This record gives sequence, structure tokens and C-alpha cells, in this order.
Amino acid sequence: MKSRERFHKAVSHEEPDRVPIDYWTTSAAYIELRDHLGITAKEDQEWGIMEAWKISEEMLRRLHVDFRRVYMNLSSSFEMKTYPDGSTDTEYGFRGKYIGLYWEVTHFPWADFTEVEQVEEYEWPYADDPSRMEGVVEWAKYLHEETPYAVVGMVGGPWGVFEICEHYMRGFDRFLIDLVENTALAEAMMDKAMELALDMNRVLLDEAGDYLDLVQVGDDLGHQDGLIMSPKMYRKLVKPRHKKIYGDIHKRTPNVKILFHSCGAVEPLIGDLIDVHVDILNPIQPLAKGMDSEVLKEKYGDRLSFHGGIDLQRAMSERGTLQDVRSEIDTRLKALAPGGGYILAPAHNIQPDSTPEKILEMFDYAEKRGQYPIDF
Repeated sequence: MKSRERFHKAVSHEEPDRVPIDYWTTSAAYIELRDHLGITAKEDQEWGIMEAWKISEEMLRRLHVDFRRVYMNLSSSFEMKTYPDGSTDTEYGFRGKYIGLYWEVTHFPWADFTEVEQVEEYEWPYADDPSRMEGVVEWAKYLHEETPYAVVGMVGGPWGVFEICEHYMRGFDRFLIDLVENTALAEAMMDKAMELALDMNRVLLDEAGDYLDLVQVGDDLGHQDGLIMSPKMYRKLVKPRHKKIYGDIHKRTPNVKILFHSCGAVEPLIGDLIDVHVDILNPIQPLAKGMDSEVLKEKYGDRLSFHGGIDLQRAMSERGTLQDVRSEIDTRLKALAPGGGYILAPAHNIQPDSTPEKILEMFDYAEKRGQYPIDF
């Protein structure tokens, strides 16, 4: 069975030949694995979730990955500046630099805003700049027509309406306070973010949507032990905007599935995410509070597909053994795979403490044990 057919069968809650497999990783862990395998093939495909880098087709095939990605470009008119503290800017106005493995925001352009009018007058970069789609449609068409893989559309710009405000534009503490004490300002910021999301989605989907199988979006709503905001606050302030954005995606591309990313303990909002037209939930961190795989499958598995689930905090960390990795995969397959509706992947980006041997064991064992019928 070809990867694209395997994906569509799984998200239609049917059992394909095996569970589809995806690959989320830090570039550092990828480089260690590449060098361990001695892969020297040309790295000509964009990859990565938190950062942009290149990967080779040889590596994706070696790991049995059923997906390929299509990214929008930055505007060709954007000229990145570097500041004395080592930070660099973005075309959206926030700045940051690498602290450890991740690029962290160090300057928030909305940090000092006090009035709704300041938000409304803020100028986003021009979504319809033709350079954003240079080569993108051709690559998407190639993947769709010349390869067997499921094609993931990666929209330009920061994801979501909540995370972009608190993590990138306003600052975490300020924005959470705004939600309570200056709700009008917080809503103006989320509306501004929604405008950007709608425009970026439109540009990608109207030109390349016919060649995509799913589009990746997200808004981090949880942490290890709970939600960042109450369900009541989510339903009042964030959910209507999610519904508009994701409804527009389905209207423009009815055959494209929406993969929604949120870290953490988001079980209390899963019903709401289904309401706003999310098709696939990622990364279902198994050690986060309330994210038990069997419970999620029982409660939501007839209406939602799951992506991720393989624990990085214990099994795939330096504490885990190869047997722990195999046991972890068995646990997720047994809970999530029956009846379809599961895409096996790490529960976020693989970290450098996951050795190349563990990564290979994860993907090779998953490819073997994920064959239907699932039998434990």
C-alpha cells in the first residue's frame, strides 16, 4: 500500500496495511543519526518544526516515513538583521536567538502596547508577496503526482492565535494578564493574529491545496500538568477564532485534513478541538496529565485521529533502554492503532539524548509491529 493511501485510510478510521509513520526531530538529533548511518546523500528537502533545515530523501526512506513536507517561503524582500546581543529579527517583528537547542524570543514587538488602536495599526508582512510561493506549487505538485507520499502543507508564519500573541508578539506573562485584566486588548491581538493566519492559509491553499493531503497548524494550550487557561476562557476567547480559521481551511480544501499541534495536558479541550474541525491531534504526550492513550482512544477515537504518542521523556531519553523503546511502541500501538486513526510519531521533536540506536529501533520496530491486524 502506498503511503498516501495508507494515511487516508487511517484517518478515515479504517485499518491500512500498517500504521503510518512520521518523523519529528531536532536538527541536532538528526545530524547525529545521519552521521551514525554514514548518509551523505544530498539534503534537498526542507524539514523541521521549530526550526528550518534540510534533510535527505535517503534518511526519510530509511526511517519508513510516510510524509513529505511543503513549506511557504519567507518574502524575498525581507532582510534579516543581527543585533548586538546576537539576536536576529523576523519579518513579523519579533526577535530571538538560540539558547541551547531552541531559538528563543528575546524581543516582543507588542510588549508595550496599551491601546487596541496600536494593535490594529500594526503592519504584518504582505501575505500575497509572490515570492512566498516561488517553487512551492511545483514542489507540491511533484510530491503529489510523482511520489507515493502524503503531502503536508506547512503554512508560513507563527501558528495559531493564542501562541503567536503570548510566545512571539506580546510575551507570556503580559498576555495571560491581558486575558483577564485587559480582555479587549487581548482580543484585538488575537484578531490581528487571526487575520494573518487566514491570509497565509489562503495564499498556500488557493495555489497548492489541490496537491496537499493535510495542513499543519497549532496553538500550544497546555503544559505537563494542565491547561494554560481555563476551558471557559478558551471557549469564550480562543475557540471562536480557531473555528473560523480551521473552517476556512476545510472550505477552501475539503479533502485536506487538519493536523493540530498542542503540547501538554489538553484532554479537557479535545471535544472543543473536534468542534472547530480538527481532524488529527498531535503530539498526545503520554506522560502529561490526563493524556492516557487508552482513555483518549475510547473517548474520542471515533471522531479524531491521533499523531505522535511515543514518549520522549523516559523511553526515548538517556534513561531508556532499547527494550523500553519497544515496550513503549507496543503500548501505543495496542491503545491507539486498532480500527485505524493513529499515525505513529514521537511525542514532539526527538532530542539529542535519544541515541541513533534508539531512533533506529523506534522506527524499525514500529514499521514491523505496526502491521495490521494489530495483535498483542
